[in-house]
Amino acid sequence: MKIVMKFGGVSVADGDKMRRVGTIVRKFHRDNHKLIIVTSAMQSVTDSLTDMARRASKGEKKAVHDFIDAIHSKHKKAAESAIMAEQILGRTMAVVDSRCDELKNILLGIAHIGELTPRSRDYVLGYGEKLSAPVLQGVIEDLGMKSKALTGGEAGIVTDDRFGDATPLMNVTAHQARQSLDHLLDEGIVPVISGFIASTQEGVQTTLGRGGSDHTASIIGAAVKADEVWVWKDVEGLMTANPRIVKSARMIDTISFAEAMELAHFGAEVIHPKALECAAKYQLPFRIKSLKDPESAGTIIVNEVKVKAGDVVKAITNIADVSLITVSGASMVGTPRLAAKVLQILTDEDVDVLMISQSSSEESITLAIPKTSGHKAQNALELSLLGSKQVREVTIEDGLSIVAVVGAGMRGTPGVAARVFTTMARNSINIRAIAQGSSELNISFIVNKADAKKAVEALHSDFKLGE
Repeated sequence: MKIVMKFGGVSVADGDKMRRVGTIVRKFHRDNHKLIIVTSAMQSVTDSLTDMARRASKGEKKAVHDFIDAIHSKHKKAAESAIMAEQILGRTMAVVDSRCDELKNILLGIAHIGELTPRSRDYVLGYGEKLSAPVLQGVIEDLGMKSKALTGGEAGIVTDDRFGDATPLMNVTAHQARQSLDHLLDEGIVPVISGFIASTQEGVQTTLGRGGSDHTASIIGAAVKADEVWVWKDVEGLMTANPRIVKSARMIDTISFAEAMELAHFGAEVIHPKALECAAKYQLPFRIKSLKDPESAGTIIVNEVKVKAGDVVKAITNIADVSLITVSGASMVGTPRLAAKVLQILTDEDVDVLMISQSSSEESITLAIPKTSGHKAQNALELSLLGSKQVREVTIEDGLSIVAVVGAGMRGTPGVAARVFTTMARNSINIRAIAQGSSELNISFIVNKADAKKAVEALHSDFKLGE
């Protein structure tokens, strides 16, 4: 089989964990699988790069030097604890040293100019993966395999120039990725690709936005026509509920892309929806594998799953902290463009809209957004809409959570909504807003944050998902 394996930041957090990744790669390489590895930056490195880029733009040159010393030390420590052969360690550290010097020069340049452009920010943020990939290459070589580290651009991923959230140009990418990777695989070499980063057709580095390493795995898998993509996690697979909330939650063996995307959107932080969307488009099976139990099959995500009789709901998920913004005014009735304007304002402010609910009277639109963006969103809407004839007020309420019931078996099955709301009523849980997509794959609703755990547990029990 030709398999793309993706390892996240937690998986490569230190030398010991990188060594564990290397042993997993060795196991499946010995089984004669052709493997392509996609790695994230070491845990917390991308966040620290983001912060350092901002500080550099304010002229903090001393902070740049301190930061480079710290990030160099972090990768050196990981390499020294994971790579035993001195020759391989020496080669690895030469790359790490060189890239840390490059990063220092870029950050000092930003500090001198006092400006951080989207293009230079992308260049800085990509160094997390550009440092972790050569260390992981060294680990794989130390374990007796041939390996080669590549940036996303070197692997063939070509995007537009929308810095910060670039879109892959799949036709060009497919051609270039096969040219870059097929001959390596034929020679038994394990490519280690820096996730999250790519490049334009002119060779300028871009980033793929949130969930970029997952997306990289999908893009590469589709480009080289992989048999499967495996995403390695510290969990068994996709679960029927968050096991920290519901003790009886169990692993889901098989799930459709549509269901998995709904779960990802509503708080199941296992795979980013962009990665699933790409995989679904190219009919590329996605598998969630457990780092703790590599032999386990995990959860397989495929295009379609046959729904068994009585298998109505697949999982219950929730987003813990949301704000509810309500835009209201009697003159909104019969003004269809206003809803589009509200969403455009939030898009311009980079605010995610998690859920939308509109009253049948059309006198108000209610939007659920992440709590961290709540007051920013309210201010933007007030500045743009208040004073117009249509909108009377923009209100915000915090301390809320979204609960979502997801399952392909809900489609065309009468009474599911009634059962959900009866369960809520029986547990004295007040529902603040409701939304259901036309696909009928989910019913989502908002409750007080204090009631979210009880709501998830009650629904999980009522639909017998732990059995």
